Amino acid sequence: MDDWKQCKKENYGKNCFVSCGNGFVDFSLEGMKHVEKGENLSYDDYLEIQHDSLGHTRRYFEWTFVDGDTADFKGQIEKRTEIKIVFQRIMVDGMHHDGIGFIGKEDHVWMNQAGFENFVPGDCVRFSADIYRYLKTGNGRQIDYGLRDPSCIEKIDSYEIPTDQELVDQQINDLVCEVCMYREQCFMGNCIANEEEREHRIKFLRDLQPGKFTPFTVLAAFELEGRLFEQTGGFPKLDKKDPNYAVMKKIIDTAKKLPIYCTWPVDDMLAHMFMPEYPRIYIE
Repeated sequence: MDDWKQCKKENYGKNCFVSCGNGFVDFSLEGMKHVEKGENLSYDDYLEIQHDSLGHTRRYFEWTFVDGDTADFKGQIEKRTEIKIVFQRIMVDGMHHDGIGFIGKEDHVWMNQAGFENFVPGDCVRFSADIYRYLKTGNGRQIDYGLRDPSCIEKIDSYEIPTDQELVDQQINDLVCEVCMYREQCFMGNCIANEEEREHRIKFLRDLQPGKFTPFTVLAAFELEGRLFEQTGGFPKLDKKDPNYAVMKKIIDTAKKLPIYCTWPVDDMLAHMFMPEYPRIYIE
């Protein structure tokens, strides 16, 4: 049985979002009723379309929607039609439920022009809006995320879109905090861990696969802090023909050199790996 079939079997009909690879699937029976243009989908179609859409959605809108976070947006109007405007690039300025901020970016976002009537192409604006899901049918059926019902609209001089490296660094910083032994003692980003050790861990994860944030980044962080391999039968034997040989060897060699300060109970560690505090966006 493949992973998707197993996931469906375990969550069919449940009221939950489930992380599946590089995205989320909503298993709620009510969920499809709130997908614009998708009200007539069958439940099974709804699940399969979501699965086929994984990796093709606007991930930072999805992240904010699924996690129930708040966000404002900045964008430059590229063009407009009689009823629509399009932002070529949108900057997401959000806040998690615990008060920690985050940033993101999306490209080529269409919105109804209501609320933007007094602006022209080239104008930069800041605004709030609701994130919603809709069914796309232009190139096969996909479920994606968009913006609607803007409010608090104001013109601004300019804004900066985060770079891919900044987005990678953001997730590495979150990950280092997530696996830290002092994670329960910190509040609102006030770190009490040893600064030198923290920076060393961040550098290792950045250098593991430069410019990327992948499942190996997550595995490395949890192995170095929680010792997953050492608690579940020891380090795996590596095959030099495996395309992931180099990155796995780097993780294992580094773990062998580090002293063991603490370990996580395996069940708790796996729960955090697969159900993180903040959704993960893999950047490869």
